[in-house]
Amino acid sequence: MRRTVMRRVGLAATVVGLVLAALVACGGGSVGTNGTGSPVMVGLSVGTVSGLGSVIVDGARHDDSAARTEISRNGTEAEVGDARLGHRVSLEFGTDTAGAQVLQRVELLPSVVGRVSERTLDTLGVLGQTVTVNSDPARGPITVFESPLNSVADVRLGDAVEVHAIAYRTGTGTNDVRLVATRIAPRSTLAVVRVSGTVAQLSAAASGGARSFRLGALTVQMPSAAAVLPSGTTLLDGHAVTVFAAESAFDAAALSLAATQVQVTALGQTSSGGVASTLRRAGLVGGWTGSAFELDGVALLVNADTQILSAGQPIANGAYVQATATLHSSGRWLATRIERLTSTSVPTELRGTLDDWSAASRTFTLRDTAVALTASTRVDLSGCGAAALVNGLYVEVQGSATAQGMTATSVACEAEPAGTKSRLERRGLVLSANAVTRTLTLRRQPGDPVLTVTWNDQTYLGEPLTSAALVALAGTARVIEVEGSLSLDGLQMAARKITLRASGS
Repeated sequence: MRRTVMRRVGLAATVVGLVLAALVACGGGSVGTNGTGSPVMVGLSVGTVSGLGSVIVDGARHDDSAARTEISRNGTEAEVGDARLGHRVSLEFGTDTAGAQVLQRVELLPSVVGRVSERTLDTLGVLGQTVTVNSDPARGPITVFESPLNSVADVRLGDAVEVHAIAYRTGTGTNDVRLVATRIAPRSTLAVVRVSGTVAQLSAAASGGARSFRLGALTVQMPSAAAVLPSGTTLLDGHAVTVFAAESAFDAAALSLAATQVQVTALGQTSSGGVASTLRRAGLVGGWTGSAFELDGVALLVNADTQILSAGQPIANGAYVQATATLHSSGRWLATRIERLTSTSVPTELRGTLDDWSAASRTFTLRDTAVALTASTRVDLSGCGAAALVNGLYVEVQGSATAQGMTATSVACEAEPAGTKSRLERRGLVLSANAVTRTLTLRRQPGDPVLTVTWNDQTYLGEPLTSAALVALAGTARVIEVEGSLSLDGLQMAARKITLRASGS
């Protein structure tokens, strides 16, 4: 099973989960318990990951210590996921017993997962979607390429990729939508493909119940056996959907895809108490008229009461903004606040344990991100008393995203935090492992203290790791990295993530 332990759910739980996921993915709201078990709309955020330590989305920091990070790869099961720079995510909030807002779930939202059928100098064609690459921070998030990719030139025809992107409307036609990539990652396997968008040109049911619709240049065929979820939903033009299908169901010549499942994202939901839900969404402005626009596939109204923070530049098509909106009486979203985002207002920020430091190249890795220092990078070691940058320091890095990771403007070390909310990293060789108790022992070098690590169903296991594969690593020379919360004595770690490092790490 790829990357993680799968969490299987029954039919009833699946329907409930899909309804909640639909609300979050579209900006419709999320459900908390408020300590009573009663559903309460508390709002949500949809945007691009700009930092890690706690998860940072478009510059806003959120404590994710109690949150699940998940992704649906086939539409029916939720896998444990791992948030990275450039991922598009939805944040599902609830309320604790004191009524405070708590991040409960981070859902990774790839726009398209499939094989590359077209390529130019700066675009890819995947499942009939035109994916463009952004290298200008003034135009929104930089496209981050996941190793071993460094640029579009490294992507070959036929390669399987996972693309996180912002939908940008460039005109009024069905095909006038581009996906501006925020992260492009290679995929080693591809049993199921996935594509998201807005339904257009929905056909009436033909004989046998088959229908079709368009997602940009892609024609989605819906055989009578194709499931539309949530169950009982009537598919309509304008619905935001995610389509899942077998890889073999895509016809690259005809740009058609035979769906096995279509998940509809419900728009305009309100709570049972009649309180309008809210959304917070960042993206590229399209179809701007001054009274309406489209943002990442969601239509928004603008009126005289809308607060516009334009950072010295007027809001126009192509502007990267974050909009907060509430449900209008017409059933459409009304923007109450529009803020233009810039590379200054949304810096890249990472916090964690430094490793792979090279004084020669002035580079290191942090939270699975390659970090490069320049001659002007400010390095402050006063917080931890170190004489120089070395592996194992706990640091906060600020800077700007690049196609390969991050360029640091500042690096500051500090004392390693303690407690269950901390996210620390440790590397080493597996001395022993037990798949039944899900424990392993780890040591970086002979003479170092032995670290006991536990993992569970919510631990992200980076490909190709599984519980059995971890056990098989015992006594070998392969290095793993564990991320999680550390006990006060430093001898035990509850793992949130375990990955296999490249040979020689």
